[in-house]
Amino acid sequence: MSRLHLPALIISLAFIPAFAVAADGETQETKDGWSVTPVPALAYDSDFGLMAGGFVDINYYGGLYPNYKHRICLEALTYSKHASFYMLQYDSKYIIPKIRTSAKIYYDNNPLYWFYGFNGAVNDYDSDKNCNRDKGIAYYSYDRKFINTRLEFEGPLSKHLDWTAKLAYWHYWIRELNWEGYDPDNTLFREYRQYGLIEDDESKGGNMMEFQLGFKYDSRNMESAPTKGIYADLNAAWAPDVFHTGYDFLKLAARFRQYISLGTERLVLAYSLAYQGTLAGNQAFYTQSYIINFKPSDGLGGATTLRGVLYNRVMGNDYLWGNFELRARLIDTNLLNRRIFGVFTPFFDAGAIVRPFRFDSQVESFSVRDNVSASDYDHYRASLLDKARELHMSAGISAQLVIDYNFIPTIVFGIPFDKRDGEFGLYMTLDYTF
Repeated sequence: MSRLHLPALIISLAFIPAFAVAADGETQETKDGWSVTPVPALAYDSDFGLMAGGFVDINYYGGLYPNYKHRICLEALTYSKHASFYMLQYDSKYIIPKIRTSAKIYYDNNPLYWFYGFNGAVNDYDSDKNCNRDKGIAYYSYDRKFINTRLEFEGPLSKHLDWTAKLAYWHYWIRELNWEGYDPDNTLFREYRQYGLIEDDESKGGNMMEFQLGFKYDSRNMESAPTKGIYADLNAAWAPDVFHTGYDFLKLAARFRQYISLGTERLVLAYSLAYQGTLAGNQAFYTQSYIINFKPSDGLGGATTLRGVLYNRVMGNDYLWGNFELRARLIDTNLLNRRIFGVFTPFFDAGAIVRPFRFDSQVESFSVRDNVSASDYDHYRASLLDKARELHMSAGISAQLVIDYNFIPTIVFGIPFDKRDGEFGLYMTLDYTF
């Protein structure tokens, strides 16, 4: 572990007992009224860098402790690789009887946003070109900002089955690389614009209105650290062209997660299978990497989809991926009247593009770039299609410290099987990946 990672881990864990004691004391005094809990945050993600910030958790219990009537959360995070994230969220089950209502607004600013091209392995990856300050190259970057507001509803259909509905608005600001010390002319984003793979009318961003309707099945024995049960969801997302941009889409996303105790709750096999596909529409490139109901939610790769693979490395039209892990509870004790587990989790992740994005245009452009003759064109196209559909795999280990089942600081280390997907990924998060 490098010098950068170790202090981040120590400082993050130092907040755990302080948070637990403060939260317990706070709620005992204000369990029928308002509780305000500020929580600092310090962590690390190999894609984003060192993260610093925090959130303020505001709860109104109204006699329902430990549940709440109203919850407001404010979050602000900044990263050493120059990204920043800000969110305001409200949640309640009592605004509309028997319906959970949530409202969110968040702003994401990343002047060195990752762009590895369309369709994964079709594009080669050279680590020397990835934000290399010595050479002044950030070949895989452009400047992206967006704001997203959403209103979400959830209600019961049966004991384990709920319906969900969401309305969301997005606005993206995009421009070419503009960061001191890096050459703005030497980027993959610039090349894609020159090839015509990114069209002029989408190269600066735009607006999107999205409607979602879905269903959620949950039979887990607990939400945060389940040892048995199933959690599955199915969502349809429709983004009509209400802003007359010429771009729209209809997507379907499905995910199935199961948790199986292997003779004891100290050893749990957990796996997740997910699919997302574009059923219809002509989608702008800047929304194509959007993975429904994931945060962060760009392409395959990074801490939430393919651990160890570069964030947003795999971007296509239709995706299929899976995560498999064995959660072994090696430590089980009580400390300061709290139940504490130490869990070690080896894992394996794999994912692929089922249907590429703008593939015919990509083949045309790349064949000109590579001086492909007419007689070799069909073979060249077939080879690129094989690359686009390659299986991207990674494996590694994570460790969780589970405190009272709900507070779960986690450190994850993953290595991709193919160096074209990066060298490794290290992530410090809260909660299990799924």
